[in-house]
Amino acid sequence: MMYFSIPSDFNLDTLEKLDELNRTSNNKKVIETYGQATRGILHNSGRDINALPDISMQELEKYIESSKTKGIDFNYTINPSCFGNLEFTKDGIRKITGLLKELYQIGVRSLTVTSPSIFEVIHSSGLDFSIKASAICEIASPNRALFYKDLGANRLVIDPDVTRDFRTIRNICRVVGAGCEMIINNVCLKNCGYKMFHYNHDAHIDSADSSNVITDFYTNRCAMQKASNPENLIKLNWIRPEDLSKYYDAGVQYFKIQGRQNVLKGDIIRTLQIYFAEDYDGDLFSLITIFAPYNSFQPYIENKKLNGYVDRFLKEPCNNICEECGYCKKFADKAINAIDGNYLNNQAKTFYKMYDQFGKEIKKDNKTDVISNFEIGFS
Repeated sequence: MMYFSIPSDFNLDTLEKLDELNRTSNNKKVIETYGQATRGILHNSGRDINALPDISMQELEKYIESSKTKGIDFNYTINPSCFGNLEFTKDGIRKITGLLKELYQIGVRSLTVTSPSIFEVIHSSGLDFSIKASAICEIASPNRALFYKDLGANRLVIDPDVTRDFRTIRNICRVVGAGCEMIINNVCLKNCGYKMFHYNHDAHIDSADSSNVITDFYTNRCAMQKASNPENLIKLNWIRPEDLSKYYDAGVQYFKIQGRQNVLKGDIIRTLQIYFAEDYDGDLFSLITIFAPYNSFQPYIENKKLNGYVDRFLKEPCNNICEECGYCKKFADKAINAIDGNYLNNQAKTFYKMYDQFGKEIKKDNKTDVISNFEIGFS
């Protein structure tokens, strides 16, 4: 059986559709939705809080009650990469413990957590939560997996950067056993240098101070990286519906669909139906963004033209020296129309450069400031 974890839109009608999907499937099941309240204290997250569905604790409680009648759990995300050391203060421990008690009272029994210190706070609370180690924990080796298992993780999300490394996936599953989970629609570039900084950015973003200079920096640079070359879209850490069984055979039983920031504008049911069918004839990028608008510069990626792409990695991991390989480029040439891809990429680079507020800020009067400071320092 393949088990699915999906972002919650907090819509009761969606729960009805999930229930129907579960009842009509023999070998796949949605076991949980996940998300968080966005009002009140401690709403730090692995996502920009301003992009998430707006939900109160009271609304969340009603949603959980309805969800449990369908046999679907709710997993609450306490997964920022950083709490700003709040958890090491008396007031911070009190707030976190208070949140845990409130969550338990409204029916939450599952949490997604990143920080080892928060694991310890949860255990000391005496509340019997089931804990999932977040993808932000960067579990990319058996040793890291065992660290979080020993810390008390019942389930763990394997780092998306090893999505093409079946040897590592098998080894992690071997030492952990049941409970390994993989994100199937990750849209990040493999080994992105911005990744951890982007996580920290989202952990600290404040709705009271969310100018374009703050909110757009990583979003723009992420888009520009993808637009630098059409083959970069092939290097994203996605898993095609047709390849799910290969990961299941490697030991992965749990599959996560990401997109808390997209779920209200996308089509999570359609996305699930496609992954349940393990077959899709359409645009891969639309699928991995759960059919939510991403930007205007994404070329059409013919999913069926990527048949066989993952087979090479079943035998040997990627050596990450793209200049010497050309494997991803070969599939990009097959699946992406070269003229459309290059045109859209050039449009993207022009657009993001033009509207890059951070770039404008650091260039604004920079020359004058440098001269002025030089004169002051050496007059």
